[in-house]
Amino acid sequence: MPDYFEALIDELRIVSNSKQDINLHSIYFGGGTPSIIPLSLYQQLFDRMNEFFHITPDCEISIESNPSTLSTQYLKDLKQIGFNRISLGVQSTNDGDLARLDRTHNVWKVLESVENVRMAGFDNLSLDLIFGLPWQDLFGWKNVLSRALVINPEHFSIYSLIIEPGTPLYSWYNRGLIKAQDQDLEGDMYELTIDLLAENGYEQYEISNWNKADDKRDLRCCHNMQYWLGYPYLGIGAGAHGFAAGCRTINTPTIEDYIKKYRKTSGYSSPYPRTPSQISFKKIDLQTQMKDFMMVGLRLTKEGVSEDRFFQLFGKTMKEVFREEIARLIQQGLITWENDEKNRLHLTKRGVMVANQAFMAFV
Repeated sequence: MPDYFEALIDELRIVSNSKQDINLHSIYFGGGTPSIIPLSLYQQLFDRMNEFFHITPDCEISIESNPSTLSTQYLKDLKQIGFNRISLGVQSTNDGDLARLDRTHNVWKVLESVENVRMAGFDNLSLDLIFGLPWQDLFGWKNVLSRALVINPEHFSIYSLIIEPGTPLYSWYNRGLIKAQDQDLEGDMYELTIDLLAENGYEQYEISNWNKADDKRDLRCCHNMQYWLGYPYLGIGAGAHGFAAGCRTINTPTIEDYIKKYRKTSGYSSPYPRTPSQISFKKIDLQTQMKDFMMVGLRLTKEGVSEDRFFQLFGKTMKEVFREEIARLIQQGLITWENDEKNRLHLTKRGVMVANQAFMAFV
């Protein structure tokens, strides 16, 4: 861990040297279980980040965690360092689901972790949930979601199950022991999610994300909004992806290789945003940037894609570049214009249910 954090600091230093005056308004620690890292390493990292960059006073600083890894004292110390948002990988509030998903926690651990989060003073908690499990019916999913609502988090990220290679589910699927969930039933689960969360005071702002309605605070995930609004972001660390200066970057996926690449970087310099750990560095052409902007922007169910911002970024209007695609999707009832001051294009209610059909128009 110390070697890895030393490499992280080196990558941050190289990026900061290649471009001055970088303002950070969002920092997200994700992938794996970053909550098992010793606090002394986080403190060292933040000390150096404050040297390299300007971290804004209202910067959202999130950390992902599994429910079985959080103590009250650890959380208090994280808050002291500067963390202000916890994303908890709950996945389900049913012990049978958690066992089949090969999770290391149970529902009791979830409740204990939530209590620790609140006792440590965090007032921005997000829960990750998964629906569409092979054995799940509509009633079972409603129970899972209803229990999660009792926890009263500020934010939900809710995704349908993807059976990933290397998991027990994948092995069971290949052996014919389980089947993928029926798509119609999965659609019913998603519709129930939208309705039940709305009834309980949550706003759907993105295909898979909901924030608690609050007149005083914007509880949308600031970091993910960076992606969906097409703003640049730095990918730092093993396996990290980034998008800056019109380039997409991918870092080496293994920690061992990542550390090795920073063993001899004293005095190393490169053009922004290049770093030694990148295994892919690709300049994205304007047409691809415009397509990507449409795809990620349409994920925002309320915000949608702003015609004004599209023109500011690309010097053309959406209607000029994607006239045929937009006309076809409007005719199909998947998207519509919101003629406010931003002149926004967003998904209809039907479009939200079959969003991939709309996104495919810009692939």
